[in-house]
Amino acid sequence: MKLAVISDPHLGTKWGSPREQDSFDQFREAIERAMGYGAQLILILGDIFDTRIPRQEIWAQALRILSLPLAHGRNSVRLVRTIDKDTKEISPVALRGIPVVALHGNHERRTKGLTNPVEALEAAGLVIHLHHNSLVFEGGGRLIAIHGMSNVPEQYASKVLKMWNPKPVEGAFNVLALHQSIGQYVYSGEETPTLDVSDLPPGFDLYLCGHIHYRNEASAHGRPLIFPGSTERTQLIKVEAEVPKGFYMLEIGEGLRLEFIELKKQRDFYYEEMRFDGATIFEIDNAVRVKLNEILQRPRKNPNKLPMIRLRLMGTLAKEASRSEFDDRLISEDFADRAIVVIGKADLQAPEIGEKVQMLRELREQRLSMDETAMRLLEDSLRDAAQVSMFDVRSLYNLLVADRVDEALQNVYRVVESLVKADVKEKKDDNVCQT
Repeated sequence: MKLAVISDPHLGTKWGSPREQDSFDQFREAIERAMGYGAQLILILGDIFDTRIPRQEIWAQALRILSLPLAHGRNSVRLVRTIDKDTKEISPVALRGIPVVALHGNHERRTKGLTNPVEALEAAGLVIHLHHNSLVFEGGGRLIAIHGMSNVPEQYASKVLKMWNPKPVEGAFNVLALHQSIGQYVYSGEETPTLDVSDLPPGFDLYLCGHIHYRNEASAHGRPLIFPGSTERTQLIKVEAEVPKGFYMLEIGEGLRLEFIELKKQRDFYYEEMRFDGATIFEIDNAVRVKLNEILQRPRKNPNKLPMIRLRLMGTLAKEASRSEFDDRLISEDFADRAIVVIGKADLQAPEIGEKVQMLRELREQRLSMDETAMRLLEDSLRDAAQVSMFDVRSLYNLLVADRVDEALQNVYRVVESLVKADVKEKKDDNVCQT
């Protein structure tokens, strides 16, 4: 039996941008090529849509693509059993052609009692939706049981999986499908998964997981654990430039044969980090343009679409330079006919900030008291001030800590007044010398 596994199409992502058709192009390619490879079942691991309530234009394209498997000849598998799934929810239309089984992802999950987009697709007869239930299909004299848990909030994932407690079906090839972060496999560093690889129930022949946007192959309980990755690039991080997009074809016979199919219609994507040390805005602008021209000379896999280039700028600026002065939008516009350029400048820092960060690290290592740390910071802030020796920094700090702000200001005013008088006297002396 042949099973195609597709994950995270995110239909509608980047809508209104030059990339708005990419998610549809790549999802259609995945579906059409899965059919071309002889898939008898198609499993989608969640996040078909990028939003919980897609706009009508997105729905229209999604329906056209998902109708393709149903119109693809005669069904070569049959549904023989459901577990915790009401058969009334399954439209007879969904069992024509090549059945499509789908989870909902975190982008589609809605409050209990509200219909999510994948449930709407099921009502239309385009997919069979799984959430804490299972389907058993028969084809070519073999049984395959697909057990699915759609996305739940990460903090509840471990508990919910234990409560569901799915069991392998005897005599079948058993697949457990999820849409969660698992252990070290997370969508982003901001997520704190409660589900670990060891929490996955044992006894299954294959574990599949969506949600993670880059392809990875691991193992759970001695069996394959596959993260197919998204069919569209959404994060524009380094790993998405290194790992191609695609889907998996599985052939289930005496054993299991896995094959990753790379998509041909994905845009070429280049990710580069550029580090600067005390650079002026002019130097950064020039270096970025040189780098973009160099990247555009590299070999391409897909010459039919503009490539995407993401530059991450890091390091320090020259003194008095401001990150806001660097016009990344102008550069993107200048290259718009040759590439889709995204420039990240959040990691460019003024030199003073870098020095302050280093100072804080050193103070922390010295394990100074809070008062002593604040005192050192105040001294450092006043270090570059003219005639800083005229400030009694410790007295000034103690007045501020004691909330005696007026007295502190009077001290500052006295110093400023002395500086002004000294400046006036110096100018008078200069005038006398000139005459």
